[in-house]
Amino acid sequence: MEIVLVVMVVFSVVVVAWLTLAQSGDPPAPGKPAPDFRLAGIDGAEHGLADLRGARAAIVFHPQDETPECLEVVGRLASAHAAVAAAGASLVTVVVSEPAAAEAYARAHGQGLRVLCDPTGRTAKAYGTLVNLGFLRFAKKLVVLVDAHGRVERIWRDPVGPQHVEEMLKALGTRPA
Repeated sequence: MEIVLVVMVVFSVVVVAWLTLAQSGDPPAPGKPAPDFRLAGIDGAEHGLADLRGARAAIVFHPQDETPECLEVVGRLASAHAAVAAAGASLVTVVVSEPAAAEAYARAHGQGLRVLCDPTGRTAKAYGTLVNLGFLRFAKKLVVLVDAHGRVERIWRDPVGPQHVEEMLKALGTRPA
């Protein structure tokens, strides 16, 4: 009985340590430069932070999961896309995925979104949102509002919910969709 208890405690400590190490750190702080990136979009073109300079941008990282909250966030982002553009800003979403999977997910849940693919997770890691379990990599939800000069203006960290899309729109000076 004591051996089983010791094994369970050791196993629990190992799992917690593994999950802690799987996290990629903290997102960039407001006022700091946003980490640069260059990623393939589901539109077949390459997009990067430099392409967004000159106007404010919302960069949204999210997992491609089918949970109700994630689906609602992605749906609200898709609905907000026109309002963000009308405010003179850009909205891009980044997923840790290959383009084919990202395109299928966007077609099903996020029509109209500019989706960028980060299959290696390098960009998600630079933004402090990558979870790398070895057999599974994904980005936790994160919204990064970047100013026209490429500096982080504001962040919303996981758990990001549907209400944060409205907060993002408000920060951009537009009304929720």
